[in-house]
Parts: sequence; C-alpha cells; structure tokens
Amino acid sequence: MVENETSLNFVENKSMIPHLTDLMSGRRPDGAAGKNYIRLEGDISAHPEVLLEQGFFFLLVVRGAARAEDVYRSYVLKAQTLLVLTPSVQVVLKEMSADFAFTGLYLRPAYFDSLPDGQALYNQLAVTLGSRRTPVCRLDAAASAYLQNTLSLFAPRLADMPLYHAGMVRHLCSFLLLQLTELLCGINHDTPVYVSRTNEIFRQFKKLLVQHYKQQHAISFYAAQLHISSTYLSRVVKQITGRTVGDHIAELLCAEARRMLESTDRDVKEIAVALGFSDQSVFGKFFVRKAGLSPLKFRMRRELEKEVSVSPVAADEEKVPSVGLHQLEKK
Repeated sequence: MVENETSLNFVENKSMIPHLTDLMSGRRPDGAAGKNYIRLEGDISAHPEVLLEQGFFFLLVVRGAARAEDVYRSYVLKAQTLLVLTPSVQVVLKEMSADFAFTGLYLRPAYFDSLPDGQALYNQLAVTLGSRRTPVCRLDAAASAYLQNTLSLFAPRLADMPLYHAGMVRHLCSFLLLQLTELLCGINHDTPVYVSRTNEIFRQFKKLLVQHYKQQHAISFYAAQLHISSTYLSRVVKQITGRTVGDHIAELLCAEARRMLESTDRDVKEIAVALGFSDQSVFGKFFVRKAGLSPLKFRMRRELEKEVSVSPVAADEEKVPSVGLHQLEKK
C-alpha cells in the first residue's frame, strides 16, 4: 500500500475550501437533510483544493494524480490508489493534475454504524488509527477494476428505484464494505478478520471522542460512557493502537488548535476556552509540549509559510510501492 510521503505543510484557511460532498450533491454531510450516502464522481478540476471530512470516504483514483494532505503528512495519489477516511480524519486534496479522475462513495457515520458489515472493515482500519497515518493503498489492476465496477452500481439510476431503494443501497453498501475488508485483510496479514470486543470498544471510544474532545479531557468520562473502568479502557486503547487514551485526546485537541490558529483570527484566550482549557496558560503549555512552540509563534510561522511554493505533484515520478497499511514510510 502506499506511498510518496512528504512532511506536513497542512493547508491554511480550510473554512474557505469546498467540501467534496458539497461539490457532489450540494449538501453538507452534517446537515439535517444529509444523505446516507453520496456517490463521489465528477470533475473537480476547477477547485485547487477540496476538503474531505466528517464521514467515511472510499476514494479510488482512476487516472491522473493528486496529493492528499492530512494534519501530519501528505500522500501522492495516482491511478489504482485507494484512499479510505474515517470521521476523525480530515484530508485536503490538492495539486490535482489536469486529467485527475476518481470514483468513490461517502457514507454518513450514523449510517455506516447501522450496517452489519461495517465493523469488520473498521477492524482493519484500526491498524492505522494509532499510527497517525491515513489508509492509502495501491491496488493491482484487477482489484482496482473490480472495485470500480462495484462503485459504479451506485449510479444515479439507483435513485429511480424507490420501491426497494433503501434495501438495495444497504445490500450494495454491505457488499462494498466486505470487498474493501477483503482487500485490506490481504494487506494487513497480521490483523484478525473477526471483530473482537476490544475493537468494538475502541470504535465506540473514537466516536465519543470526536463528539466530546473539546470539553471532555478526562479518561473517566469516556470510560463511564462506555460502562467500563478507566483501567480497562486504557488497556484496550493501548493494546490496539500502542498509544494512550491521553494521546488520542491530545491529538484531536492539538489538531483543532492548529486549525483555529491557522484559519481564524480568534485570540489565544478564546481558543483555549473553546477547547476546554481552564485558562490560556494551561493551553499554552499544552500546545508547546505538543507542537514545540507557543500558539502565537506557531501562528506567525504559518503566516510566513504561506509564501512558500510547493512543487506540483506531476513532477513527482517516484514509484508508489504496494505495502501494508502499517508500512507507510517513504522508501
């Protein structure tokens, strides 16, 4: 599975970047009228950057190239590359070549959770959740073509079948999720194919974390919500990801702090309050510990970095290896 990887230069002003689901359907995934699924296919070349967030995304590159950038690093996407996102991950597509084309599907988190075969896929995705890496993999030609055929079944024609539409969509989604699980099982040879109780607990923890991390920083809150002890939750999260519950909470807090410092003009005190810190001093010490510099210095540095040019992805001809989800370092 992937990749050509570069160090992070995460995009500023993400609030001004169009969301991929908006471009596909004109609706926000978090809106009251949000769809359970959205087919992802079309020309987005008019937009230099496109945002993917707040849902499950399964994106297969058909031709051309682009760069996918998360808060930690960026990945080169080329033909036959599969990108999978969970709701806690935010990615920006950028540096798209003129012939860049893709097909894929967006699933609303609540709908994904209602699908009986979703947990098997999430079990495979959990491999990457502790490594701060976005699941990106290179498929062989046959696997890519078959996956493209499956995604084509979510064509607009499906909406013209109202009588059994809901049932057909659920069956198609289950087939797609199992197909993706099969692909990832072939790559993650050391990951169990069954859905264990610990993986289910971790999944529920991540859902709660995305909802409450700004105001709830204590492990006891999440353990209580899951009706388990703090010690057991700590052990489960450490076992699956190799990181502590505190690490996961701090990761989201730091990512949101960076976003707010980069893309808003709110002062540091306001940001500290918004993220649930008791005062600006506590927030400042936390940010220095995680980012290596103070919030104000971080904001100033990012302003200077806006002037730094980035070479186009088309110039990057390094071969993308097919390696495991847990082996995403640049060769």
